[in-house]
Amino acid sequence: MPNSSTRRGVTINPNVKVHEIFPLYEYTASEISTIWYNEDEMAEISRSCAKILRRLESVGSAKESKYCIRGLETHTRLGSVVKRSNRAAARAAVLAEQARQWRNEKGENGAQAICDAYRRTTSSCQMWAQAVGRRDQQEVEAYLCNDNDDVEEEEEEESVLGRKPSPSSTIACSPSQESRIVLRAANTASPSAKAA
Repeated sequence: MPNSSTRRGVTINPNVKVHEIFPLYEYTASEISTIWYNEDEMAEISRSCAKILRRLESVGSAKESKYCIRGLETHTRLGSVVKRSNRAAARAAVLAEQARQWRNEKGENGAQAICDAYRRTTSSCQMWAQAVGRRDQQEVEAYLCNDNDDVEEEEEEESVLGRKPSPSSTIACSPSQESRIVLRAANTASPSAKAA
């Protein structure tokens, strides 16, 4: 329980970057179709995901499947059972703490106790999400560092031919375990790319 002299609050970082977003009515129909998925595209994505899940269920294991199910884990039979169970446990913990407070009425910090009960119950979910996120990060870094090898080969060929590489096409990977990836999107963004 926090010290009574400790104040909690919300602060705003003074170094916030603001990106203006145009209102929808200022976009052309072409821009809208480039930026957002339409109903047909969403239906196709849903059909594709359902097809992958059916194939996964028939194979029995993601390791034996040639399909990537990243992001679909909670839509498998086991994943949906686990998700429902985790949500039910979190709801039960919150309701049990509320019931305990109503019975005791000792003037304790009710909101913080409810928050703590919820966090205790969901901490394993958070740890799992962080582990999956770290794995995703490592896979992306490995992928980008492999791409960097290709870029370095191209740069070597260009320097032999007397041309300088474009700085916007470079990808920097440090050799350390916690490397930072710098990817300049100028050459990778395509006007037909869709935002999820």
